Amino acid sequence: MSFLHIHNVHKRFGDTHVLKGIDIAIEKGDFLVLVGPSGCGKSTLLNMIAGLDAISEGELLLNGERINDVHPSRRDIAMVFQSYALYPSMTVAGNIGFGLEMRKVAKARRREAIQRAAELLQIENLLDRKPAQLSGGQRQRVAMGRALVREPQLFLFDEPLSNLDAKLRVDMRTEIKQLHQRLGTTIVYVTHDQIEAMTLATRIAVMRGGELQQLGTPQAVYDDPNNLFVAGFMGSPSMNLVTARITRHEGRLVARIAAPAGDVTLPIVRDRAALEAWCDRDVMLGLRPEAITDPASANREDGDIHEATLEIALVEPTGADLYVVTQLGGRSINARMRPGAPLSPGQSTRFAFDVSRMVAFDPETEARIRDEVPATPDEASTGHADSTGNADSTGNILGQNA
Repeated sequence: MSFLHIHNVHKRFGDTHVLKGIDIAIEKGDFLVLVGPSGCGKSTLLNMIAGLDAISEGELLLNGERINDVHPSRRDIAMVFQSYALYPSMTVAGNIGFGLEMRKVAKARRREAIQRAAELLQIENLLDRKPAQLSGGQRQRVAMGRALVREPQLFLFDEPLSNLDAKLRVDMRTEIKQLHQRLGTTIVYVTHDQIEAMTLATRIAVMRGGELQQLGTPQAVYDDPNNLFVAGFMGSPSMNLVTARITRHEGRLVARIAAPAGDVTLPIVRDRAALEAWCDRDVMLGLRPEAITDPASANREDGDIHEATLEIALVEPTGADLYVVTQLGGRSINARMRPGAPLSPGQSTRFAFDVSRMVAFDPETEARIRDEVPATPDEASTGHADSTGNADSTGNILGQNA
């Protein structure tokens, strides 16, 4: 049995249907991140787990116990808020130990628990200070310490890093991940930042409009998105999505994409059986920026590389990477190339496409077009199955005007 099971959960505020049948199950020690745009219902779901909002329909099971009607104080759950929610008149030690004091834990035990949490969070030297004397990152550590001393079954984090500057967010993200690895705690974490989700999670639940779009490991959600929304939302830069016509060329199934200097034709090697039914029809084709690169950087051992010449519209150096923007299928697409490559706008250059990572979507329903394969129990729950396809053994390159 799953440690936390959110079973067919609905939430209504009057006539407004906020959550529409959410089903999520995670195991003890998992780090589940609820991610999605503002208003998708992720914070509402977190509040329902905490007991701050009532469930309109469905069940919440924690360690096998139904907790729908259990008072928040008796759920053995600790929550870390976005706003820190520290008492300004209390010291750091007082804030961390306040919950234990309310539970009438003996003073000596409280002191030990506060010291352990402070050492874990590296704030031992701050115990006598007041919140006003702390930085944003230090205040967030205090809020985490207050949750840690309770040793609950489940930790809830509601966008805890959104008030911090960019560098501090990265530092705190690392600390939270290390804390999870050391303690093996079960965490449900809400964020709208998909990079945060990818970095922290053992499981990601992508939400949109009160509905669960996909549940799976970060890599499964990134490489094998269920629909156009997940494909476009996860990743920075996001997945390149272009219209392509599925057709045949010299007996092979290919995707033909319009380009200013002539069509680019790429072979179909992934989900080929499913895409046979789309011959002579348009699909939305998706490729991550790192699957489009310069020929010298292409992964020819593990990938299936096919090249085409395109004109560069924009060059964006980031230091570690060089992003190159070109036009394909009437849209701007991002390619990730080696830093320092001598490229400039207006120049024509060869682009290498790893078609083994190419995915296709129904342009009307926005659902993924994928081969039907037997799913393992884990794949069934994540929506992830083997979709690598079979690389073309001939090694032929199909390029422009094929």
